[in-house]
Amino acid sequence: MSEPTDGRSGRRLAFAAGALVPLAYAAPGLALPLQGRAPVLAATCRLDVADAVALTFDDGPDRSLGRFLDELARAGARATFFVTGEQVAEDPARVAAIVAAGHEVGVHGYRHRHHLRLAPWQVTADLRCARAVIEDAAGRPVTLFRPPYGVFSLASWREANRQGWRRVLWSRWGRDWEVTATPESIARRIGTPAAGDILLLHDSDRYSAPGSWRNTLAALPLILDRLHAAGLVARPVGELLAASGAAHGKG
Repeated sequence: MSEPTDGRSGRRLAFAAGALVPLAYAAPGLALPLQGRAPVLAATCRLDVADAVALTFDDGPDRSLGRFLDELARAGARATFFVTGEQVAEDPARVAAIVAAGHEVGVHGYRHRHHLRLAPWQVTADLRCARAVIEDAAGRPVTLFRPPYGVFSLASWREANRQGWRRVLWSRWGRDWEVTATPESIARRIGTPAAGDILLLHDSDRYSAPGSWRNTLAALPLILDRLHAAGLVARPVGELLAASGAAHGKG
């Protein structure tokens, strides 16, 4: 979800990109959440649970994965990893390690490309390829989807419907992809989460500032300790969706 090196300020331009294509195609991009504001279209940004938050990581799984899994295990936290197919293809065993450790895997595309800059057929092909390689590595179906940069196109919105994926965005982010980010700034931007928040971090620097994953890893204990002090636990999105549905008689 982080910005590529030739456009790390591109998040501020995400809406401008929509002006380059027909409004009907760009409209789902308006679902991009701004912290503290509700999205325009229906994608999951918060969860109806009383004692947990959803912890999510985008852009991996990269060579640093093991360090993140170790830190999560230390804190008794579990998370959802929205992975890119091209990274999974390089080392499918990383996805197996995520699943074996009790975490969840979601789709973040095959290549980390802005959907509003692709033709509809390119988006569809990318997502179908991603699903195939990710499910093969995980040994189980995937049910969650977050687009690169958090921006949908009409093609990715429709493909999520066809695949039966739940669209997941976030309510709090650490902006950990930025070149100026520090462990302290990441934890400060996450703030003090409330029950039901979806937290966005990144476990890879493949599409962001070189070495940015180290800042995220260093911020993780600060964030997890703050959750513990607030009486909250970090859990995967799918688990909390199921708990919320069961609480409302939908399970």
